[in-house]
Amino acid sequence: MRPPSPRRPGGRRVQSSEERASDEVSAAGEVGDVSSGRLRSPDGERVVSRGVQRSARRRSGGGESLRANVRSSARDRVTGVSEDGREGAVSSSVERRRERASLARPIAAADAAALLGGADATDLGDRLRERSRARRLLVLRRIAWTVVTAALVGGATWVVFFSSLFALSTTSIQVSGEDGALVTVESVRSSVAGFEGVPLTRLNTQAVARAVESNVAVKSASVSRRWPTSLRVSVSMRAGMAVEASSGSYWLVDDQGVAFERLGSAGGYPLLTLSEDRATGASDVASVLGALDESTRSQVSAITSTGTQVTFTLRGGQTVKWGTNEDAPQKARVLATLLANVTATTYDVSSPNHPVTS
Repeated sequence: MRPPSPRRPGGRRVQSSEERASDEVSAAGEVGDVSSGRLRSPDGERVVSRGVQRSARRRSGGGESLRANVRSSARDRVTGVSEDGREGAVSSSVERRRERASLARPIAAADAAALLGGADATDLGDRLRERSRARRLLVLRRIAWTVVTAALVGGATWVVFFSSLFALSTTSIQVSGEDGALVTVESVRSSVAGFEGVPLTRLNTQAVARAVESNVAVKSASVSRRWPTSLRVSVSMRAGMAVEASSGSYWLVDDQGVAFERLGSAGGYPLLTLSEDRATGASDVASVLGALDESTRSQVSAITSTGTQVTFTLRGGQTVKWGTNEDAPQKARVLATLLANVTATTYDVSSPNHPVTS
């Protein structure tokens, strides 16, 4: 009876050299092609070549020593192949796990170069040329965009400011505030005919307003654009307050001292006499007439302004000394009271708290 084989500390039984040789020969015989004279290991490695078998046959007629040698050789080769296979498999598995772990997290450039391999001089030169080409393309693209943008801006500027797209058409101008006599729609359009064809984007509306105000009957004008080719003009007419006699004619004068309309007769307007400072004198007269009540104002036949003093004559022949333009409302009330209660030829209200009649 064979004694039991010793066991390793982990519990596995340790095979003897003869048992291992026997097992290896059996394994080689199972996977090898014995008829062709070749023995192969389980992973495909050739273990015993044909030359080894022929030399074994030539020796001592196939004795026990030959078989022992063959078994020993097969055992060594199979053992080596098996150990190499296991070590290779373990090494490959470890490498694969290491690569997966490396790729699962960001790595530095140096580590990436070590893992993927560095670029040779040819690749570096190609990359430099490619980068240079990319920079040139970027510069050309920027230049192209600049040229296109400039062309678009220039074209848009020409269309908006110089083309006929927004050119003024005076025949389509809208006018409001005209009286139909001194100022008409046609007269306003004629006054701005010099702006015909000017694009609204470049049109100076203040200049247009001054052109409309060139008509003396227009006190002021406001102009606004009506896109795309028209304007809206609003005029304020002058209002007459008195008349001036000149060369046998009468001219209607407004509160700015402007004579703007010729009349055949004075009509119901008072006859006006102004100093050299027409604007100031006319303003004082307008203030006096505006302070009087309707009944008293309708009795004024003539009014004079010397620049500091205002006097006027009533239709009944009475003279009123008004004085300066101060305290005009109080003076108007005192004068109305005197006219209603005192008969006189002269009424002096220049000092309204101490009026004088004579």
